[in-house]
Amino acid sequence: MMTKFSLLLLLSIGSLGITKAQLGENKEEFTRADTLRGSLNENRTWWDVLHYSIAVSPDFDKRTIKGKVDMLFKVLRPGKRMQIDLQEPMLLTKAYLGDTRLNYTRDGNVYYLDIPVNLAKGSTQKLALAYEGNPKVAKRAPWDGGWIFQKDAKGRPWMTVACQGLGASVWYPCKDHQSDEPDNGATMLITVPDTLVAVANGRLINSKSFSNGTLTWRWEVKNPINNYNLVPYIGKYV
Repeated sequence: MMTKFSLLLLLSIGSLGITKAQLGENKEEFTRADTLRGSLNENRTWWDVLHYSIAVSPDFDKRTIKGKVDMLFKVLRPGKRMQIDLQEPMLLTKAYLGDTRLNYTRDGNVYYLDIPVNLAKGSTQKLALAYEGNPKVAKRAPWDGGWIFQKDAKGRPWMTVACQGLGASVWYPCKDHQSDEPDNGATMLITVPDTLVAVANGRLINSKSFSNGTLTWRWEVKNPINNYNLVPYIGKYV
């Protein structure tokens, strides 16, 4: 006859087995892309981001964005290769260090920039990155991140991006690691049709109209800020 103790022991063992199986099934597996974005490696730690200037022009009809990022960074120690994050299917089209055009290779969501000169420790350098493409579109924002191309209740374009989980590199090239915020903040220059308004982080500095029917809105943040918090909101607000 099975005693109460034996029955409890068997139930406990069974429950333990089920728990282990469930843990095994729910174990998260990290990809190479996850490792490259989440790790502080030798191609990231020799430089410190000081400031981002992000110029972007979204096209609502084509579902594309095109832009340029000017990044100021401080050299912490000598380095010959720099990791810049920009997620597929976005494309990096040009990279300059000062006036020197850089060669680069791609590994999935990462670009490796070859640094052909010795940069002085403690110096401030300027990196210019041109990019374009069809960004990943959010299917169910904000839980499923990406760029958002929608229409408001009156059928007018409304655009923004949800990227806290995916990372800011889903829409612009950067050092996509939360440990390195731009010490001196960021500037965003958003060019849209002159029928729309572009709102972003910080303070509105100015807006400038052009003969082609577009308007560039300039916003500025002077304090450190997470990459993923730099977000444009584009729509018919007035």
